Amino acid sequence: MTKYFLMAFLFLAGMEVTFSQKLIISGTVRDEATGELLVGATVKDSLSQTGVQTNAYGFFSLEIPSGDHPLTVSFVGYSPCYIADFTSLKYPLEVRLKQANLLQEVTVKEDKMKTMPIGGLSISMDKIKSMPALLGEVDVLKALSFTPGVSTGTEGSAGLYIRGGTPDQNLILLDEVPVYNVTHLGGFFSVFNPSSLKSVELFKGAFPARYGGRLASVIDLTMKDGNNQKFGGEVGIGILNQNLTLEGPIIGNKASFIVSGRISTLGLSPLLQPKKSSGYGETREYRFYDLNAKFNYQINKTDQIYLSVYNGFDHFTYSEWSANGGRETEAALGNNWGNTTATIRYSKVFSQKLFARFALLYSKYTSEMTNRFDDIKWNVDPVKLFRNTNAGVVDLGGKAQFDYFLNNRATLKFGLDVTRHSFSPFVTESNYNDAPNDTKKDKLPGTQLDLYVDAAIAITPTLRFDPGLRYSTYQVENRTFLNPEPRLGLSWSLPANWTLKGGYTMMNQYVHLLTNNGFGFGYDAWLPSTAKVVPSRSNQISVGVYKTFHRPGLDLSVEVYTTQMKNLIDYPDGTNFTGLLAESWDDIVIKNGKGRVKGIEFMLSKKTGKFNGWFSYTWSKSERRFSEINDAAWFPMKYDRRHNLSITASYVLGKKWKLNTNFIYQTGHAVTLPESAFVTDDSGGPRFIFDKRNNGRMPAFHRLDLGASKSLVTPHKRKAELRLGLYNAYNRSNPLYLDLKTEQNLNAPTRIVIKQVSFLPILPYIGYTLKF
Repeated sequence: MTKYFLMAFLFLAGMEVTFSQKLIISGTVRDEATGELLVGATVKDSLSQTGVQTNAYGFFSLEIPSGDHPLTVSFVGYSPCYIADFTSLKYPLEVRLKQANLLQEVTVKEDKMKTMPIGGLSISMDKIKSMPALLGEVDVLKALSFTPGVSTGTEGSAGLYIRGGTPDQNLILLDEVPVYNVTHLGGFFSVFNPSSLKSVELFKGAFPARYGGRLASVIDLTMKDGNNQKFGGEVGIGILNQNLTLEGPIIGNKASFIVSGRISTLGLSPLLQPKKSSGYGETREYRFYDLNAKFNYQINKTDQIYLSVYNGFDHFTYSEWSANGGRETEAALGNNWGNTTATIRYSKVFSQKLFARFALLYSKYTSEMTNRFDDIKWNVDPVKLFRNTNAGVVDLGGKAQFDYFLNNRATLKFGLDVTRHSFSPFVTESNYNDAPNDTKKDKLPGTQLDLYVDAAIAITPTLRFDPGLRYSTYQVENRTFLNPEPRLGLSWSLPANWTLKGGYTMMNQYVHLLTNNGFGFGYDAWLPSTAKVVPSRSNQISVGVYKTFHRPGLDLSVEVYTTQMKNLIDYPDGTNFTGLLAESWDDIVIKNGKGRVKGIEFMLSKKTGKFNGWFSYTWSKSERRFSEINDAAWFPMKYDRRHNLSITASYVLGKKWKLNTNFIYQTGHAVTLPESAFVTDDSGGPRFIFDKRNNGRMPAFHRLDLGASKSLVTPHKRKAELRLGLYNAYNRSNPLYLDLKTEQNLNAPTRIVIKQVSFLPILPYIGYTLKF
C-alpha cells in the first residue's frame, strides 16, 4: 500500500516538471453584494475549457498557456464574469460575481456531477429554505433525508440513517468542528439555523482523506461570513420559534460579522396550567435556544482570520404536584442537553500554487437527566431530594491543511489533525439515602492524531484518479490504536455526457454512543473505545454511472454500494443507561458485532427553469450479527428500510409565488415483537416472551407536504416572504411506536392486541420573514 501511494506522488512530482507553466492565475471568488466567499465556483479557460473550482475558502489556482486565453468565472445563481486582459492584474485576484436577475432568467447550471466524488452531494441553501417542513421549520438535515441513501427514524425525527449506518456514525461538522448532538425538541428538527449557513455538503462514499472518525457519512456545514458591504439582517416569525439575524461590516471590505439566534415559542410559558394553591396536576415545560456568530478579518489579499461560535441548549421538565391541607409535594423529571463550539482559523496564500489554513477547535456536549422530589409541610423542615446524572465530552484540537496546485491536472492536499477528548460518563450527584455527591467523576481522556494526504490527478482529459491515505492514532487508557485508512476514487468521462465513477473507503470510529432504550427525550452518553470495546471499522466499495441531458436540463445518477462493518456494539434487552450502573458500561454492552449493507440508489434531478426538483429511489438491505443475539444469526438493523422513494418539486408561479411539494414513501422499519406471553396470579399483567430481535415490521411510512411562498415588498421598500403550507397533507397516520395491550373478559386476559400509536396528523403552518 505504501509503495502504491509513493508511486502516485512521484507521478505528481513528475507532472510538475513535464507540463510547462506559462501563466498562473490565482485568487478568490466573492459575492459582489455581500463579500461572501463562494465555495465551488468554477474558473475555466474559455478556449480549452480546462477549469478548476474554488476550495472551501473561495481560493483557486489555474494555469493557462498564455495571456490570450480569456477566463470565465461562474457560480450557480450568479451572472458569469469574463476576464480577458491579464497585463494589469495583481495577484492573487479578487473576482466578484453579481447575483443573477431571475426575472431575466439568467441561469448558470451547477456542474458538480463530474467533480464531486461518488456519493457526494451538495444542495443549495435557497432550495433547502423553499422546501415544506414540519410546522414551517426549515431544516437542513431533513432536506438531506429526501436524497438517495438517506432516511430518518420515527416520524418527525431529525436523526439520519445513511447507507445502513446509525446517527452516531455520521460526522457532522460546523465550520470544521464536530457537533455531537444535532437535535432540538427531542429530535423533531436540527440545531442548525438555516439563516446562518452558506453551504452544506454530504459525503456517503469515497470520503476525502481529510475526513475521518465516523463510519457512515460526513455532513460538512459552513457558516456565512457576514456582509462586508452594508448592514442588514432578517427577522423570522414561526409557530415553533422566532429568529433574528444581523450582519454587516466592521471595517468596509475588510472585516464583517454575522450573528443569528433562535428562541422557542414554546418556552414563553408552560404547556399546561401552573401550580395552584390546592388540588393536583401536572406541568410540562420546554424551551430551547441557539446562537451562531462569526467574525472575519481580511488582513490583506493573502491572509484572513475567522472566528466562529455556536451555542445551543434544550431544557425539558415534566412535573406532578399536589397541594392540600398545608402540604405541598412535587416530583419532577427533566432532560437538558446542548452543544458549544468555537473555531479560530487563519488562512494564508503562500504563493499562487500553495494555500494553507490553520485552526484551533473547541467542542463541548452536555447531556443531563434530573430527578427531584420536594415535600413541604407547615412548621416542618422541607424534604428536598434530587439526583442528577450527567454525561458529556469536551474536545480541544488543532488542524493544519495545505492545498498545493501543481497544475490544472494535479492537486495535492495534505495536513494533520490532533484532538484531545475528555469524556465524562455517568457523573451522578444525589442526596437520596444520604448518598455522597460524588460518584464516578473521573474523566476519561483520549488523544487522537491523524495525518492525511489527498491527490486529484487528471491522468487524461477524461480520466481522473483520486488516491488518498489517512493514518490515525488513538490513545486511551494506556492503549494505542494505529490504523491506516486508504481512500480511492476514480472518474471516467465517456462520450455523450456519460460519466463512470468508483470508490473505495476504509473508516475507523473511536467513539461510541449509549442511549436510553425508551421513547421520548433521549439521554445520550458518548464514550471512547477502550481495551474491552475496540474501534469500529467499515469498508465500502461503490460504483456509479451518471448522465447529463443538457436540452431538458436533467441529471441522472445510479450508484451501487456494499459496506462491511466490524467491532460494532449493541445493548442487552432492557438495558437503561440513565441511572447508576452496577457494572462498567464496557462490561454491559454486547461487543464484536458485524454489519453488512448493500444498496442501489437512483436520482433524477432538474435544477434549471421554473419547474425543478428531483426524484430519488433507494433499495437497500442493512443487517447486523452478534454472537449473543438471535443465536448469532443475521437480523435486520432497526431502521433497515428496503424501499425509500422521495419526490421534491417546486414551481415558480408568476413573479411572486413559488409552489413546493415533498412526497416520501419508506418501508416500515424493523421492530421486535413478542412470540407469546403468560400471566401469573401476582403479575398484574402479561409477561411477554421475546425470541428474535427485529422479527417484525412497522406499517409503511408515507407523507405528502405542500407549501407556497410569496415574495413581498413592504411600504418601506423592504423585502419580505410569507410562507404557507400543510405538513402531512392527506393526514396519514404514520406509526410512531407500537403499544401492547391485553384484552380481558370477566377480569381474565383473552388475547394480546398490538396498537399502533401515531403522533403527527395534518398540520398547517404559516411563517413570515422580513429582510432589512
